[in-house]
This record gives sequence, structure tokens and C-alpha cells, in this order.
Amino acid sequence: MVLQDTSSVAREGLPYWIFYLLLCLILLLVAFIFLRDQDLRLRLNEFLSGAKKRMRRTQMRIRLKRENKRKTDFLKELGRRAWVEKLSEPRTESFFRALEQLDRERAEQQAELKDILARIIELQKKSNDVGSTPPRPQTQEKEGESFAGKNRHAAKNEERQYRKEIRENENKIRKGQELLKSLEIRKNEQFVRIGTLLDDGRPEHKDFLGIYVQIDKINRKILHYIDEIDKFR
Repeated sequence: MVLQDTSSVAREGLPYWIFYLLLCLILLLVAFIFLRDQDLRLRLNEFLSGAKKRMRRTQMRIRLKRENKRKTDFLKELGRRAWVEKLSEPRTESFFRALEQLDRERAEQQAELKDILARIIELQKKSNDVGSTPPRPQTQEKEGESFAGKNRHAAKNEERQYRKEIRENENKIRKGQELLKSLEIRKNEQFVRIGTLLDDGRPEHKDFLGIYVQIDKINRKILHYIDEIDKFR
């Protein structure tokens, strides 16, 4: 009977409360060491303070980047409106000429892509027509069978040529689209430069006043975030 009770206790193991008691003792020991060790407290405070500063600085940098992006967008809109209004400013004349050249290149590229697309549609139709053409009726004569074989072979070659030209034109379409994107980027860059010049001079124009107000608000936020970043260095 005694042996059975002993084996039952061994199977059950230690009571669960002993585990929590040991855990509490370990925590109390760590807290005691922390309270007694001043250097440890200082290092921990420095670490936590440094982490907080780094987090705050990162937040300010993200906000600063966002505001700079917003300012660039407003400058671009300012330049675009000046372009639409054909605002006469000596400092912007060179940028206007650059924009006119970009517009010409864009129109030429669009016309070229239109022609290429028309050619692709034409080639696809020809390829489909060749592929769907029924073979000539074969006769039992040897010459007739030979002629039909040559006819099928020529049709296959013709279809391959069409497919090859279609792929070449599709590559031209992709390159043309990339060029159009590049032209659009360059055009936006010109708008930003024009907007920057106008923002510096602030010429009076009813379509510009609202943008000036928004840029001023953004400039104040940018200065605030720069100051905050300097504080947490």
C-alpha cells in the first residue's frame, strides 16, 4: 500500500504552486539586484531613452519626407498652371521652350505607336487568315500530293514570319511606352522648376494664391520637423 502511494506521488510530480513560487522568487531577486545596482539602472535608462529618441527621430523624418513630397506636388501644380496660362516670365522662358519640345516628342511618339498598333492588328489578321486557310484537296496523283505539301509548308513559313513581325512590333510598343513615361517624368521636373521660381518671386495671379497658402503651411511644418529632429540627435 505504501509503495503504491509513493509511486502515485512520483507520477504526479511537484505541485504547480511551487513553480509560481520559484518564479516569484527569481523576479524578486532581479528587482533587488536592479535596485542595488545604480550603474545598471543608469545603463537601462540610457538605453530606453536612446530607443525613445531614435523612434521619435524616425517618426519626424517620415513626416518630414511626406511634407517635402507634398510641397513638390504643389510646386508641380504651380508650374503646370503657369504653363496652361502661358504666364510670361523671363525666368521661365527656357523652361517653357523645353516643355514645348517635350510635347512635340510626345506627340510624335504617340503617332508612331498608333501606326505600330495598326500594323500589329493587320499582321494578326493575316496570320489568322493563313492559319485558317483549308488545305488544297489532295488528288491521288503524286504531283498533286507534292503541290499540296509545298502549299502547306509555304503557309506555315508565312505564318511564322507574321508572328515574328508581331513580336518585334510588340517590343517597339513596350519601348515606346517607356519613352512616354520618361517624357512625362521630364515634363513634371520642368513643372517643379517653374513652380520653384514662381514660389520664390510670388507673382500675383488669382490661380496661384491658394497654392501659395498651402506651400506656406507646409514650410512651417517642415521647419518644425527639422527642429524636432535636431532635438533628438
